[in-house]
Amino acid sequence: MDTLREQIRSGLGGIKGYWTPPSVLTETPASVAELAAYAHWGAWTKSTDGPLRKLGIVWHRAFSLPATVVCRYVEWLWQRPGRLIPVYVLWKLLISTGPGPWVVDHLIHPILGVIAWVLL
Repeated sequence: MDTLREQIRSGLGGIKGYWTPPSVLTETPASVAELAAYAHWGAWTKSTDGPLRKLGIVWHRAFSLPATVVCRYVEWLWQRPGRLIPVYVLWKLLISTGPGPWVVDHLIHPILGVIAWVLL
């Protein structure tokens, strides 16, 4: 039988493991499929069913998955200047000409404002 001290240490070790970020130099990130599997069947909650698990799956689909995909593509672009520079030039061209300024003013800016309001 565990003593109270051992139970506390075990609990604190779990909390420390939860809040310690992975080493970006040595650990490969989980794939999108692995993240979905973790949301559905991972050990982040004791039950594989119920409202907490369903809330975690909704969180994954609504926030985690889109943010992960966007960040992975941004990372991919920034890895090589041969990718980033043409995309940047195309982006500047699109937002500076034709319907680009309207799209920025009426779609992109309000959407980013809502996202900032929700997350910040």
